[in-house]
Amino acid sequence: MVLRNHPRGRLAFDRDAIVRAALRAYVEARVERLGCGLAYPVCDYSEWTGDVHRGALRTDSGCGDYEVVAWTEAGVVGLAYEKGFGPIDNLGLTPDTVTGGPEDVRPAVPGLPSELEPAFQLAVGKLDTVSDLYKGKLPNKRMYSELLAGVGFWLHGDRVAGTLFDDPKCPGAKRLVPWGMLQNGRLPFYVIGELAPLAAERARTVEAPIHAIIDAVVDRRLQGPTEFTPDEIATLLVKPPDPKQLLGVQRLLQKVGITWPGSPELPPEPPLPRPLINPFTGKPYSEPEIERLMKRNA
Repeated sequence: MVLRNHPRGRLAFDRDAIVRAALRAYVEARVERLGCGLAYPVCDYSEWTGDVHRGALRTDSGCGDYEVVAWTEAGVVGLAYEKGFGPIDNLGLTPDTVTGGPEDVRPAVPGLPSELEPAFQLAVGKLDTVSDLYKGKLPNKRMYSELLAGVGFWLHGDRVAGTLFDDPKCPGAKRLVPWGMLQNGRLPFYVIGELAPLAAERARTVEAPIHAIIDAVVDRRLQGPTEFTPDEIATLLVKPPDPKQLLGVQRLLQKVGITWPGSPELPPEPPLPRPLINPFTGKPYSEPEIERLMKRNA
Protein backbone atom coordinates (compact mmCIF):
# COMPACT_ATOMS: atom_id res chain seq x y z
CA MET A 1 0.00 0.00 0.00
CA VAL A 2 1.21 3.49 -0.90
CA LEU A 3 -0.07 6.57 0.95
CA ARG A 4 -0.20 10.05 -0.59
CA ASN A 5 -1.62 13.36 0.57
CA HIS A 6 -4.12 14.99 -1.78
CA PRO A 7 -6.42 18.01 -1.48
CA ARG A 8 -9.33 15.57 -1.26
CA GLY A 9 -7.76 13.64 1.62
CA ARG A 10 -5.21 10.98 2.51
CA LEU A 11 -5.18 8.49 -0.35
CA ALA A 12 -4.07 4.86 -0.11
CA PHE A 13 -3.29 2.92 -3.27
CA ASP A 14 -3.02 -0.86 -3.31
CA ARG A 15 -2.94 -2.96 -6.48
CA ASP A 16 -4.90 -5.94 -5.12
CA ALA A 17 -7.50 -3.71 -3.44
CA ILE A 18 -8.04 -1.80 -6.69
CA VAL A 19 -8.57 -5.03 -8.66
CA ARG A 20 -11.05 -6.29 -6.06
CA ALA A 21 -12.93 -2.99 -6.05
CA ALA A 22 -13.06 -2.99 -9.85
CA LEU A 23 -14.45 -6.53 -9.96
CA ARG A 24 -16.92 -5.77 -7.19
CA ALA A 25 -18.22 -2.63 -8.91
CA TYR A 26 -18.72 -4.58 -12.13
CA VAL A 27 -20.52 -7.47 -10.41
CA GLU A 28 -22.65 -5.09 -8.34
CA ALA A 29 -23.88 -3.30 -11.47
CA ARG A 30 -24.82 -6.62 -13.09
CA VAL A 31 -26.61 -7.87 -9.96
CA GLU A 32 -28.62 -4.63 -9.78
CA ARG A 33 -30.07 -5.43 -13.21
CA LEU A 34 -31.57 -8.64 -11.87
CA GLY A 35 -34.20 -6.56 -10.07
CA CYS A 36 -33.16 -7.90 -6.68
CA GLY A 37 -33.77 -4.63 -4.83
CA LEU A 38 -30.25 -3.21 -5.05
CA ALA A 39 -31.00 0.46 -5.66
CA TYR A 40 -27.71 2.36 -5.90
CA PRO A 41 -24.75 0.56 -7.50
CA VAL A 42 -21.59 2.64 -7.35
CA CYS A 43 -21.07 2.29 -11.13
CA ASP A 44 -24.19 2.15 -13.29
CA TYR A 45 -22.21 2.03 -16.52
CA SER A 46 -19.13 -0.16 -16.54
CA GLU A 47 -17.16 -2.29 -19.01
CA TRP A 48 -14.72 -5.07 -18.17
CA THR A 49 -11.75 -6.31 -20.19
CA GLY A 50 -9.39 -9.18 -19.39
CA ASP A 51 -9.25 -10.90 -16.00
CA VAL A 52 -8.14 -10.32 -12.41
CA HIS A 53 -4.49 -10.74 -13.38
CA ARG A 54 -4.39 -8.44 -16.42
CA GLY A 55 -7.44 -6.39 -17.18
CA ALA A 56 -9.25 -3.07 -17.09
CA LEU A 57 -12.50 -1.52 -15.92
CA ARG A 58 -14.06 1.55 -17.48
CA THR A 59 -16.84 3.37 -15.63
CA ASP A 60 -18.94 6.15 -17.18
CA SER A 61 -21.04 8.94 -15.72
CA GLY A 62 -23.56 8.66 -18.55
CA CYS A 63 -22.88 12.32 -19.36
CA GLY A 64 -19.55 12.04 -21.20
CA ASP A 65 -17.14 11.71 -18.26
CA TYR A 66 -15.37 8.43 -17.54
CA GLU A 67 -12.33 6.78 -16.02
CA VAL A 68 -10.36 3.62 -16.73
CA VAL A 69 -8.24 1.63 -14.30
CA ALA A 70 -6.05 -1.09 -15.82
CA TRP A 71 -3.80 -3.57 -14.07
CA THR A 72 -1.15 -6.20 -14.62
CA GLU A 73 0.97 -8.10 -12.13
CA ALA A 74 3.30 -5.06 -12.14
CA GLY A 75 0.77 -2.48 -10.95
CA VAL A 76 -2.02 -0.14 -12.02
CA VAL A 77 -2.58 2.71 -14.46
CA GLY A 78 -5.58 5.02 -14.16
CA LEU A 79 -6.77 7.55 -16.76
CA ALA A 80 -9.80 9.85 -16.60
CA TYR A 81 -11.65 12.25 -18.83
CA GLU A 82 -13.99 15.10 -17.91
CA LYS A 83 -16.06 16.22 -20.85
CA GLY A 84 -14.29 19.02 -22.71
CA PHE A 85 -10.90 18.49 -21.06
CA GLY A 86 -8.76 16.12 -23.08
CA PRO A 87 -5.09 16.33 -24.07
CA ILE A 88 -5.51 19.63 -25.94
CA ASP A 89 -7.25 21.39 -23.06
CA ASN A 90 -5.59 19.63 -20.13
CA LEU A 91 -2.21 18.26 -21.19
CA GLY A 92 -0.76 21.04 -23.36
CA LEU A 93 -1.12 19.36 -26.76
CA THR A 94 -2.36 21.11 -29.90
CA PRO A 95 -4.40 19.98 -32.93
CA ASP A 96 -1.07 19.69 -34.77
CA THR A 97 0.50 17.39 -32.17
CA VAL A 98 -2.33 15.01 -31.25
CA THR A 99 -2.44 11.75 -33.19
CA GLY A 100 -5.48 9.94 -31.80
CA GLY A 101 -3.08 7.37 -30.32
CA PRO A 102 -1.49 6.50 -26.96
CA GLU A 103 1.03 9.35 -27.07
CA ASP A 104 -1.83 11.85 -26.72
CA VAL A 105 -2.42 10.77 -23.12
CA ARG A 106 1.06 9.69 -22.03
CA PRO A 107 1.66 13.16 -20.49
CA ALA A 108 -1.04 12.26 -17.94
CA VAL A 109 1.28 9.63 -16.44
CA PRO A 110 4.77 11.23 -16.45
CA GLY A 111 7.58 8.96 -15.34
CA LEU A 112 5.59 5.82 -16.18
CA PRO A 113 7.86 2.80 -15.47
CA SER A 114 8.48 0.54 -18.44
CA GLU A 115 7.02 -2.37 -16.43
CA LEU A 116 3.62 -0.61 -16.57
CA GLU A 117 3.56 -0.13 -20.33
CA PRO A 118 1.23 -3.15 -20.80
CA ALA A 119 -1.19 -1.71 -18.23
CA PHE A 120 -0.98 1.69 -19.94
CA GLN A 121 -1.87 0.11 -23.28
CA LEU A 122 -4.80 -1.73 -21.68
CA ALA A 123 -6.10 1.57 -20.28
CA VAL A 124 -5.59 3.39 -23.58
CA GLY A 125 -7.59 0.71 -25.36
CA LYS A 126 -10.71 1.69 -23.37
CA LEU A 127 -10.54 5.43 -24.16
CA ASP A 128 -12.73 7.29 -26.65
CA THR A 129 -11.38 9.24 -29.62
CA VAL A 130 -12.87 12.40 -31.09
CA SER A 131 -12.16 13.86 -34.53
CA ASP A 132 -12.76 17.47 -35.53
CA LEU A 133 -11.67 20.14 -37.98
CA TYR A 134 -9.24 22.58 -36.44
CA LYS A 135 -10.58 26.12 -36.88
CA GLY A 136 -8.04 28.09 -34.84
CA LYS A 137 -5.14 30.35 -35.77
CA LEU A 138 -2.59 27.67 -36.58
CA PRO A 139 -1.91 27.35 -40.32
CA ASN A 140 -2.91 23.67 -40.48
CA LYS A 141 -6.69 23.43 -41.01
CA ARG A 142 -6.83 19.65 -41.39
CA MET A 143 -8.93 17.18 -39.44
CA TYR A 144 -7.37 15.96 -36.22
CA SER A 145 -8.11 13.07 -33.85
CA GLU A 146 -7.65 13.27 -30.09
CA LEU A 147 -7.62 10.38 -27.63
CA LEU A 148 -9.69 11.47 -24.66
CA ALA A 149 -8.10 11.52 -21.20
CA GLY A 150 -6.82 14.51 -19.29
CA VAL A 151 -5.46 13.17 -16.00
CA GLY A 152 -3.91 9.96 -14.73
CA PHE A 153 -1.91 8.06 -12.13
CA TRP A 154 0.32 5.00 -12.01
CA LEU A 155 1.11 2.59 -9.19
CA HIS A 156 4.20 0.39 -9.21
CA GLY A 157 5.56 -1.26 -6.08
CA ASP A 158 5.91 1.42 -3.42
CA ARG A 159 5.65 4.31 -5.89
CA VAL A 160 2.60 6.20 -7.11
CA ALA A 161 2.65 9.29 -9.34
CA GLY A 162 0.90 11.11 -12.17
CA THR A 163 -0.94 14.32 -12.92
CA LEU A 164 -3.51 13.31 -10.30
CA PHE A 165 -0.86 14.54 -7.85
CA ASP A 166 1.01 17.06 -10.01
CA ASP A 167 -2.22 18.95 -10.78
CA PRO A 168 -4.63 17.56 -8.17
CA LYS A 169 -7.52 19.91 -8.94
CA CYS A 170 -7.48 19.48 -12.71
CA PRO A 171 -10.68 18.40 -14.50
CA GLY A 172 -11.22 14.68 -14.21
CA ALA A 173 -9.14 14.21 -11.07
CA LYS A 174 -12.22 13.62 -8.93
CA ARG A 175 -12.97 10.48 -10.95
CA LEU A 176 -9.65 8.90 -9.98
CA VAL A 177 -9.54 9.92 -6.31
CA PRO A 178 -12.00 7.19 -5.19
CA TRP A 179 -9.50 4.50 -6.22
CA GLY A 180 -7.32 5.77 -3.39
CA MET A 181 -10.23 5.89 -0.93
CA LEU A 182 -11.46 2.29 -1.07
CA GLN A 183 -13.51 1.05 1.86
CA ASN A 184 -13.27 -2.67 2.65
CA GLY A 185 -12.26 -3.43 -0.91
CA ARG A 186 -15.03 -1.41 -2.54
CA LEU A 187 -15.47 2.04 -4.03
CA PRO A 188 -16.89 4.60 -1.58
CA PHE A 189 -20.53 5.52 -1.98
CA TYR A 190 -19.65 9.19 -2.34
CA VAL A 191 -18.97 8.55 -6.04
CA ILE A 192 -22.75 8.61 -6.60
CA GLY A 193 -23.07 12.13 -5.17
CA GLU A 194 -25.97 13.36 -3.06
CA LEU A 195 -27.53 9.90 -2.84
CA ALA A 196 -24.47 8.51 -1.03
CA PRO A 197 -25.93 8.67 2.51
CA LEU A 198 -29.10 6.86 1.42
CA ALA A 199 -27.08 4.26 -0.49
CA ALA A 200 -24.84 3.62 2.52
CA GLU A 201 -27.84 3.26 4.83
CA ARG A 202 -29.56 0.80 2.48
CA ALA A 203 -26.32 -1.20 2.14
CA ARG A 204 -26.14 -1.45 5.95
CA THR A 205 -29.78 -2.47 6.36
CA VAL A 206 -32.22 -3.74 3.72
CA GLU A 207 -29.57 -4.50 1.10
CA ALA A 208 -27.08 -6.12 3.49
CA PRO A 209 -27.84 -9.72 2.35
CA ILE A 210 -27.31 -8.75 -1.30
CA HIS A 211 -24.00 -7.02 -0.58
CA ALA A 212 -22.88 -10.01 1.46
CA ILE A 213 -23.51 -12.26 -1.55
CA ILE A 214 -21.62 -9.89 -3.86
CA ASP A 215 -18.66 -9.83 -1.45
CA ALA A 216 -18.64 -13.62 -1.14
CA VAL A 217 -18.80 -14.20 -4.90
CA VAL A 218 -16.10 -11.61 -5.61
CA ASP A 219 -13.77 -13.11 -3.01
CA ARG A 220 -14.28 -16.58 -4.47
CA ARG A 221 -13.65 -15.28 -7.98
CA LEU A 222 -10.35 -13.73 -6.91
CA GLN A 223 -9.23 -17.29 -6.11
CA GLY A 224 -10.45 -18.68 -9.44
CA PRO A 225 -13.60 -19.10 -11.61
CA THR A 226 -16.69 -19.58 -9.47
CA GLU A 227 -20.46 -20.06 -9.46
CA PHE A 228 -23.32 -18.59 -7.52
CA THR A 229 -24.71 -21.10 -5.06
CA PRO A 230 -28.40 -22.11 -5.28
CA ASP A 231 -29.07 -20.26 -2.02
CA GLU A 232 -27.45 -17.10 -3.37
CA ILE A 233 -29.56 -17.25 -6.52
CA ALA A 234 -32.71 -17.79 -4.41
CA THR A 235 -31.90 -14.61 -2.45
CA LEU A 236 -31.15 -12.53 -5.55
CA LEU A 237 -34.09 -13.72 -7.66
CA VAL A 238 -37.02 -13.23 -5.31
CA LYS A 239 -38.94 -12.02 -8.37
CA PRO A 240 -38.15 -13.78 -11.66
CA PRO A 241 -36.39 -11.28 -13.93
CA ASP A 242 -37.18 -10.79 -17.60
CA PRO A 243 -35.58 -13.79 -19.38
CA LYS A 244 -33.79 -11.59 -21.89
CA GLN A 245 -32.40 -9.40 -19.09
CA LEU A 246 -31.33 -12.46 -17.11
CA LEU A 247 -29.50 -13.91 -20.09
CA GLY A 248 -27.69 -10.63 -20.67
CA VAL A 249 -26.54 -10.51 -17.04
CA GLN A 250 -25.42 -14.14 -17.19
CA ARG A 251 -23.33 -13.44 -20.29
CA LEU A 252 -21.62 -10.43 -18.73
CA LEU A 253 -20.87 -12.23 -15.46
CA GLN A 254 -19.56 -15.24 -17.35
CA LYS A 255 -17.09 -12.85 -18.97
CA VAL A 256 -15.44 -12.34 -15.57
CA GLY A 257 -15.55 -16.02 -14.59
CA ILE A 258 -18.78 -16.06 -12.58
CA THR A 259 -21.58 -18.41 -13.63
CA TRP A 260 -24.92 -19.78 -12.44
CA PRO A 261 -25.05 -23.06 -10.47
CA GLY A 262 -23.86 -25.88 -12.68
CA SER A 263 -22.22 -23.45 -15.13
CA PRO A 264 -24.96 -23.85 -17.76
CA GLU A 265 -23.97 -23.32 -21.37
CA LEU A 266 -25.47 -20.07 -22.66
CA PRO A 267 -26.87 -19.66 -26.17
CA PRO A 268 -24.75 -17.55 -28.54
CA GLU A 269 -25.55 -13.87 -28.61
CA PRO A 270 -27.45 -12.95 -31.79
CA PRO A 271 -25.85 -10.21 -33.91
CA LEU A 272 -27.52 -6.83 -34.12
CA PRO A 273 -28.87 -5.80 -37.53
CA ARG A 274 -26.60 -3.70 -39.72
CA PRO A 275 -26.61 -0.84 -40.25
CA LEU A 276 -27.76 0.23 -36.79
CA ILE A 277 -28.86 3.87 -36.91
CA ASN A 278 -28.21 6.35 -34.11
CA PRO A 279 -31.65 7.93 -33.45
CA PHE A 280 -30.04 11.21 -32.35
CA THR A 281 -27.80 11.75 -35.39
CA GLY A 282 -29.50 9.70 -38.08
CA LYS A 283 -26.12 8.15 -38.95
CA PRO A 284 -25.01 4.50 -38.58
CA TYR A 285 -23.20 3.51 -35.40
CA SER A 286 -19.61 2.36 -35.83
CA GLU A 287 -18.72 -1.18 -34.78
CA PRO A 288 -16.99 -0.03 -31.53
CA GLU A 289 -20.09 2.04 -30.69
CA ILE A 290 -22.36 -0.96 -31.29
CA GLU A 291 -20.19 -3.14 -29.07
CA ARG A 292 -20.35 -0.56 -26.29
CA LEU A 293 -24.13 -0.21 -26.62
CA MET A 294 -24.56 -3.97 -26.27
CA LYS A 295 -22.49 -4.00 -23.09
CA ARG A 296 -24.36 -1.07 -21.53
CA ASN A 297 -27.84 -2.31 -22.39
CA ALA A 298 -27.32 -5.86 -21.17
